Amino acid sequence: ITAPLSGTIATVRVAEGDGIVDVGYVGSEDRVQHRVRAKHVVMACFNMLVPHVLAGGPADQAEALRLNVKAPLVYTNVLVRHWEPWVKLGVHEIYGVASHHSRVKLDYPVAIGDYRNSRQPSEPIVLHMVHVPTVPGITDPRSELRAARAQLLTATFADYEQAIRRDLSRMLGPGGFDDRRDILAITVNRWSHGYAWGMNSLVEDEATADAAMLRARKRVGRVAIANSDAGWSAYAHAAIDQAYRAVGEFPAA
Repeated sequence: ITAPLSGTIATVRVAEGDGIVDVGYVGSEDRVQHRVRAKHVVMACFNMLVPHVLAGGPADQAEALRLNVKAPLVYTNVLVRHWEPWVKLGVHEIYGVASHHSRVKLDYPVAIGDYRNSRQPSEPIVLHMVHVPTVPGITDPRSELRAARAQLLTATFADYEQAIRRDLSRMLGPGGFDDRRDILAITVNRWSHGYAWGMNSLVEDEATADAAMLRARKRVGRVAIANSDAGWSAYAHAAIDQAYRAVGEFPAA
């Protein structure tokens, strides 16, 4: 090891040679490129990045890795003065099929230590809102996700705020909600690279998709590939399964 692993690091190059693997990275503290050498390496990054970082990978494997296009996603938290409109309307969660936000709900009632969740309708509460960017008219789903990501990144906070106020007013207005009076704060969390690609039987054959997934995560010499992407899934259990599988591909010490 030529430098300590501390702070946030960005891996820029992984290359195998002479029975060893070199990992080049840039540290967040010194902004200098360093190198770590290891007998084996597990790459648990976004699979679409692997072809740009790993040297010597087969071309067909790189093509398969690039198929895992991340879905963009927006999670918004809105602090409101009270939640009496929800009580008047008799709902705690709303699905908006034709709205900017497909899901709007009262926050989960979590109490930890000295923190107490909102218990009375007259008390402030956080609303959780979900927006999944889409671009109609694009038939290829991966191209559509890339276009939706561009849409997400070019939208301004004012665009998001306008959509938030419009949707909440339409949904909760009949219960007495007034966006100018009742909204206290807004936080917009944009995930340009959110959920991993999952097999979609509407647009691809299952056998072909499975073959592409297996080809994408095939070990390259002393380098194994993990991350939930390697299971074409977006959840923690998939990441754990793929980590276990990747480590198991190496010979016992």
